[in-house]
Amino acid sequence: MRKILLSFLLAVPLAALAAPMSNDDVIKMVKGGLNDATVLQAIDASEPGFDSSPDGLVKLKQGGVSDAVIQRILSRKGAAPAAASAPAAAAASVCHECGTVTGIREIKKPRKVGAGTAAGAAIGGLLGYAVGGNKHRTAGTVVGAAGGAVAGNVIENKAGEGNTYEIGVSFDDGTSRSFHQESHPAWHQGSRVKLVNGALAPL
Repeated sequence: MRKILLSFLLAVPLAALAAPMSNDDVIKMVKGGLNDATVLQAIDASEPGFDSSPDGLVKLKQGGVSDAVIQRILSRKGAAPAAASAPAAAAASVCHECGTVTGIREIKKPRKVGAGTAAGAAIGGLLGYAVGGNKHRTAGTVVGAAGGAVAGNVIENKAGEGNTYEIGVSFDDGTSRSFHQESHPAWHQGSRVKLVNGALAPL
């Protein structure tokens, strides 16, 4: 019977030490006459369960706890939720300039139909009139106008070239943007890209 009782008495302090230490435990130790060094050692060896709210800190001070002990409690309280800071660290590691191409759209440059033909015909007619001489001015004008119209149409078609391209990008931080460039992009939907100095570059 004595052995059973002794085992029970020894088990109680061990269970108490295993429980998280609270503000009341610290106040109890201080009022019990333990010095700061002993209290600090007990805090470091315990599982932190402190109340670091303004009310909790005021209660510690009113209980006679020194500033050194209170600061140690705050440092232990701050070290406890280390796992909670992992998502924040992961969020900070997101590449805000990296993204994925969601689509590429060709934007055709609008053409001013007829403008080049008319201008070419007028210029060609004047040249034909001048070259045809007095006897052949009418024929020269007609031929010059026809040739000028053809040349003007070719120039007009060339002017209609130079389409631009719109590139949609979904960035890793959840934002989306569109970019425009004159040349055909080297990427396709699903390509990984990175924004460098305002322009897209392969990732």
